[in-house]
Amino acid sequence: MAKRGPEAIGPEVPRTDDLTDWREETVVLGCHGGAGTTTLRVLLKTPWDLGAYDAERGEIGTFGRPLVLTCRDSVAGTARAAEVINVLERNGLRPAALVVVADGSGPEPSESRARLRLVRDRVGHLVRFPFVPSLRYVDAVDADRVKLPAKARRALEEIRKACLSAATETLSQQGAG
Repeated sequence: MAKRGPEAIGPEVPRTDDLTDWREETVVLGCHGGAGTTTLRVLLKTPWDLGAYDAERGEIGTFGRPLVLTCRDSVAGTARAAEVINVLERNGLRPAALVVVADGSGPEPSESRARLRLVRDRVGHLVRFPFVPSLRYVDAVDADRVKLPAKARRALEEIRKACLSAATETLSQQGAG
């Protein structure tokens, strides 16, 4: 049973075979400030936005909900993602997905690609979210008003599938335990 504390998030996941009630209750955690956490929360239509990770934060509790990490594709952003994944692993959490948000329209830095190859097996799915210029012109809370290009819509669908897979696994573990 997960501990409850100051960082606890809502009630525990219900024991049910009906995933439709909560599969979109993804918990989004940024690996650093400016990682696109709130934008992604709005696009995924989930209420659970933990903001940016901070070592002072303490325990991260998802209570069975799928955890999605976000980072930018910069060298600093992917370095921070690796650090956060290390912390989560030590605490027994495996993210359903690491979403790497493109920082611009240019190519992903080779150092970032190398670092992501090292962590991709430590998360459920590695999803690259493309640079969407129009998202820069709206407040994050209005991100769902932007017409997303097909590549961005596919990335969101990939995240949802990763979360559904993680939710299904959680329920099967609850049923076995």
